[in-house]
Amino acid sequence: MTPFAKIVRVALAIGGIVDLGVAILALFFQPLLGPLLDVPTKDPALTTIAGGEFLIVALIYGLLLRDLDRFKPFLWLVFLDQLFAAVLVIYTIGIGEVAGTWKTIGPIPLNVLLAAIFAIAARAKPLQRDL
Repeated sequence: MTPFAKIVRVALAIGGIVDLGVAILALFFQPLLGPLLDVPTKDPALTTIAGGEFLIVALIYGLLLRDLDRFKPFLWLVFLDQLFAAVLVIYTIGIGEVAGTWKTIGPIPLNVLLAAIFAIAARAKPLQRDL
């Protein structure tokens, strides 16, 4: 495994754990989303649907961790997951829907860094082995 592949795997683990955590909160512990993440839950049904989407993306992170080269096209999906996490938070803060606190602004640099790693990895040659 290349050194860059190790970095990608760590980034995938971080992204997957975050998405899985948000999925669990959105699916089973919606009242905690506000206090823990400053995410308003105006519509419980919509929050449940979003939780399901987060769970699916967490599973994609898991697939990528199993075999980076085989599931390499999915790197573009996790790239978009991280990019949207940054852009949509900035947008919702800008229009006043979400408070600009350390809980909402703090993860943005991490989201951008993970998105960059995934975009570079998606364009790279095989990551795990020399072909």
